[in-house]
Amino acid sequence: MAKPTLRDVATVAGVSVGTVSYALNGKGRVDPDTRERIRRIATELGYSADPVARGLRSGRTATLGMALGTVIGQRRDDILSFEWYGRVTTAAAQAAFEAEHGLLLLPAVHDAGQLRRMAFDGLIVVEPREDDPRLAAIAGTGIPTVALGRDPTGLIAHQVAPDTDAAVTAALDHLAAQGATRIVALAPDMPWEWTERSIIAYRHWCVTRGVQPDTVRVPAPAQLSASTMSESARTAALAVLRDDPPDAILALCLGFGAGVLAAARELGLGVPHDLLLAQDSDEPALHATDPPITAVDLFPEAQARTAVTMLLELLRGGRPTRELNTPIELRTRSSSRSGPG
Repeated sequence: MAKPTLRDVATVAGVSVGTVSYALNGKGRVDPDTRERIRRIATELGYSADPVARGLRSGRTATLGMALGTVIGQRRDDILSFEWYGRVTTAAAQAAFEAEHGLLLLPAVHDAGQLRRMAFDGLIVVEPREDDPRLAAIAGTGIPTVALGRDPTGLIAHQVAPDTDAAVTAALDHLAAQGATRIVALAPDMPWEWTERSIIAYRHWCVTRGVQPDTVRVPAPAQLSASTMSESARTAALAVLRDDPPDAILALCLGFGAGVLAAARELGLGVPHDLLLAQDSDEPALHATDPPITAVDLFPEAQARTAVTMLLELLRGGRPTRELNTPIELRTRSSSRSGPG
């Protein structure tokens, strides 16, 4: 049996196809009684609008876009090797599905024309940075946009991010409470907004406590992956620990904690007995190291869900809070506990 059409509904109702369309989509000037009669007839006939056609008429696709970042000199797909991005994209897709929307992962975005060739209603830009081609591409397009991570340029008005200062301060306060007086910050030499804010927070913490900041920058590996980042951190940590080891190291990047632990083991240093260790962002791999590594849980799934909720509110014409800080929680483990237990 053929699916009922707008014309079938119009024939039974004794009105034009245009009147039926207006009555069913809530537009146009249609007498309330007529509108209700048309809707009743459509229900009785089993008519339902073609979602594709409806989307074309309304200009909506019921799809959200998510633009993952790339790092200059790295392959486009390297970023997907990090578990953090898998957790973020999965949570965002789940939140979109619950709102009856799809999620489209965008390849590297370089210009507005590329964005216009893709069908989505609004965009989530993950971890924007200075000189970000994604920001140049969306400028002036009018596409509703939310940043997952703070936008250092200020071009994206609506942002969702964990409290960087609170995360770094929580880790440093814990290390100091365990007896550390000289804490080295190990940070990637990469253009990530989170890293730069973390370094600023670390330096501020040191200044307020009258201690000398000691930041060591770790060069980016030739190919970006969790394992190569860990290896880069191991190499840098060997140089830090070999001659005059500090009391503690705060790793300011995913994968760095495991690299520092490997370097300490290679030099015969015990963690936590000779060196306290913590990382500013938690990841499942830190639970399985020996010893398990203290880290700050930044709840990436909560970040993604909050970004989707904010974007959907923008698309509905709402006025969400411009900047939301998602929760953090310090997870203390054996790598930073200097005393018994």
